[in-house]
Amino acid sequence: MRIVSDWFWRLSSVIRVREIQTTIIMIIKSACSIIIFSLTVVLASCGGERPPRWEEAATAKYERPSQPPIPATDHLVVYLDTSASMAGYVSPNGKVAFGASPDGSVFSKTLVELRDVVTTLNPEPKVAIRRVDSGVSAPSFGDLGLSQASSNRGLYNGKETNLAGAIKAFSDPLERDSDPPAPPRFHILVTDGVQSSSQSNTENSCAQGSDAFCVKKRLKELMDSGWGGTVLGLRSEFQGSVYSELNGGKPVPYSSSKKDPNTYRPFFLYVFSPDRAGLDKLIDTLKQKLLPVAGEGNLREYALTSDYSDSVPVIEIPPTEKQTRSLLDVRQEKVKDGDIPRLIVKSSLSTADSGKQQFVLHVKPAWTSHAKAGGSLDELGKIIKWELINVSPEKEKENKRYPVFNLVKEEVNNGIIGLTFETGWIKAPGETGWRRYRLIGKLDVEKTGPPWVSAWSTKTDISAETANKTLNLETSLANLWNNAAMQNYPVAEVWFSLGPK
Repeated sequence: MRIVSDWFWRLSSVIRVREIQTTIIMIIKSACSIIIFSLTVVLASCGGERPPRWEEAATAKYERPSQPPIPATDHLVVYLDTSASMAGYVSPNGKVAFGASPDGSVFSKTLVELRDVVTTLNPEPKVAIRRVDSGVSAPSFGDLGLSQASSNRGLYNGKETNLAGAIKAFSDPLERDSDPPAPPRFHILVTDGVQSSSQSNTENSCAQGSDAFCVKKRLKELMDSGWGGTVLGLRSEFQGSVYSELNGGKPVPYSSSKKDPNTYRPFFLYVFSPDRAGLDKLIDTLKQKLLPVAGEGNLREYALTSDYSDSVPVIEIPPTEKQTRSLLDVRQEKVKDGDIPRLIVKSSLSTADSGKQQFVLHVKPAWTSHAKAGGSLDELGKIIKWELINVSPEKEKENKRYPVFNLVKEEVNNGIIGLTFETGWIKAPGETGWRRYRLIGKLDVEKTGPPWVSAWSTKTDISAETANKTLNLETSLANLWNNAAMQNYPVAEVWFSLGPK
């Protein structure tokens, strides 16, 4: 009987233990359900732990559409401004130098280098020379004329300078029997940059006198039709007369100082081609040859159709203050080499009470040699126009709230562009959501051009005080970035995803 009693006691104990275990399991399951439900609610209100996927973001550096080739013949045409004002660039004593170099002026040596650069091109083009004064002469073939022009002042005796007419002639075929008729591949206009005419020229859209607008119009017409172009600016020793456009052609005697390159007078190479790729190679070669001739600071480039960056920018997020870090989390996503940088920015919902928070992003564009020849890194940083575009992949809902994001400050220091952003939340009901932005930096096409263009330009030519600058250069070259090749070309780009912390 006792044995039976013990057996029943043990059985009841097992049943009680199992009941307790079942109860505990039910409690745990209920607790888990509550936790999961709570997490679901929290995550739903925060828009999820992670930002939306990056499928909608660009994955590589923006590439400009390739330019269809324009037929051209293998010629290089030098258009030589032979107006009287150009004589001052050439030594009055033949090969006896009047400048700092014993080998002649920067101008004279540049003409000699133009002869040599032809031999570096493949295929090697035939050289033709056309004189530019009141009109544009027929081409003479061979490069001997460049050597003569580098040392003979007597060649420069023209009364006018029809630069617009020379630019219009770029499109004229040299070989009439080519089918279809095609322009020469390369064109280099050597000039002091001052358009001068004694009467209005309706064919070239030029008014009487120094009409810089018609020069700009002709240049822009070429670029909008697919041509590539670059203006190289050089400064050379000068001893002679500058003929004042504003004072009826009255000569203004001027002599530069041997010891001060800032007193040298500018001259220019307008280099154009229907072959953009070929043009870039020619410009690179020209700069390599001319830099030792002109010296640092006296050779500048205004690239009108060339790339200003050749890779994605380098970005860095400098440390923020401890208080800001508690409210703001900014980090860079890992991407493949060559892909556009991406940032995840999370801000605390408490910024709705404490106020929006700021962070700084350092950007170093991948400037090309064409860009660097246009100015210092700080100067280049100031010709970028930044735009912040909301590119969220989904349509925003009225019952949700989204983070505020603005670019509030730009500054450049030692080539690094510092961009200050502001982000946070406003007080509003509803669930939170994510936003995506594209930051794009483009050349500011409304600017005159690289800073050197303005620095080398003057609005008066009536005295020797401004003879080290070019009359109305800024007007002639202003806004030439605003052409079909450059209008939508980004120099730097960064993507952002913004949401709750």
